[in-house]
Amino acid sequence: MANTENLTLFLKVIKAVAKQNEHPIPPHLTPLTEGHAFPDSDDPIGMLKEAGQQLTDTQCACLFANVANLNFKDQRKQDRKLFDEAEEALRIDPRDARDVIVAVEIRHQTQQTFRSSEEWDLFCAGLTAMANADGVLEDKEQQYIQQHIPDLKHLEAGQKIVAKKTQTNLGEALGSFSGRQRRCLAAHAIGIMFIDGSWKGSEQEFLELTTKRMHLMQLDLDRLMKGLHSLFNVSVFG
Repeated sequence: MANTENLTLFLKVIKAVAKQNEHPIPPHLTPLTEGHAFPDSDDPIGMLKEAGQQLTDTQCACLFANVANLNFKDQRKQDRKLFDEAEEALRIDPRDARDVIVAVEIRHQTQQTFRSSEEWDLFCAGLTAMANADGVLEDKEQQYIQQHIPDLKHLEAGQKIVAKKTQTNLGEALGSFSGRQRRCLAAHAIGIMFIDGSWKGSEQEFLELTTKRMHLMQLDLDRLMKGLHSLFNVSVFG
């Protein structure tokens, strides 16, 4: 019963923040909303304080990450005060909050990070390879990629690149990206690893090998993993 109440409170906060920022409910949360009807609220801060008193630490961490995610629109931060208020209300360590916000922001800046067709093709190749690491390209994973690219032609081009290159060669090709591009690709690769609700060893192994070959700093990878795990860790309400 407690988890049902906590999930309802989580969703109320999500709905309030989404409404405030005119932000759609993210795809990874839509399955949770099925069968849950509740009135709108114009007091997200009040509900955040209530959540901080009622939710467990891991549930608070998940809520904070999702509030942070909804507090970006058009690649920009919206209500900057909301980050601080959510951090305090949900008992989030300031360093952890910073890692979450940075990880979420990197994902939201994809359109600014990749510009040319060649960059988008290679970006899609990296994500396609990650999605295929467990031998199955799931619908959620393909939808995730499509959600973040400007044209489906880049996904088709990326799939052709993956078919032609070995994992080693692909990792080296991805190493031609700038540091900002490598971090953005890694953030989305982590998103794909978590989006289907199961974290497979083959996917983590692929991620570690690929990020090593494209010379992503371990510190950057660790911070992205920590921040994005909280975003997708909705199983804490299961």
